[in-house]
Formats: sequence, structure tokens, C-alpha cells
Amino acid sequence: MAGKKRSDTRLASVPEVLNILEDRKKDSEFGYEQTLAYEYATKFSQVKESDAKKMVKELEELGLEEKLALKMVEIMPDNASLVKLVLAMDKNRQPTDDDTVGKILGVVKSYSN
Repeated sequence: MAGKKRSDTRLASVPEVLNILEDRKKDSEFGYEQTLAYEYATKFSQVKESDAKKMVKELEELGLEEKLALKMVEIMPDNASLVKLVLAMDKNRQPTDDDTVGKILGVVKSYSN
């Protein structure tokens, strides 16, 4: 599969990646990259795929772009400082007020285990 161009790429949450890789693991052996991706997804998948989708939707409703919402699912920040660090990943994003950071943190905490 290496070197083939894909036109159907999209962003995915870590829990979604884990489910995809678990399905593929049943059919064939993993190569090096897939093994690394599977190990990463196993370690860092903190919520179920269905919860991750709901969380991304709620975060997008608060004004986050999909990539930042997915990063929030991956990191699951537990304080306002971490939320601000994730938001700072987007260089084009305007500074976020404390009220919005609090709402984002509330969404994340509602899905935390």
C-alpha cells in the first residue's frame, strides 16, 4: 500500500483509528507503520468511538475546527492551561476568552472516564 495515492482521506479520532486497525488486524498482519499506529491508538484512546464523535460535534458547535476538536479528543485536557495549549496549535486562531475555554473544558470533562 506504500506509495499509493489516496483521494478519500479524512481526519479521524484516535478511538476511530483504533477500531479501524482492530478490524484490519483480523484480516492480515500489520506492517511496521500499522503496528506503531495500533500501539499508539491503544495507549491513547481514552473514550469510545461513539463518545468521540459526540464530543467532536459538541466542540465544533463551540467554534473549534475539526482538527482541533480531534486533538482535544486525543489529549483529553483536564485543565484550562492544556486547553489553551491545544488551541494555540492553530496559528490563525484568535485568542479564546476564558468563558469559551471553560465551555470546552466542560465538554471534555463530561466525556472523561
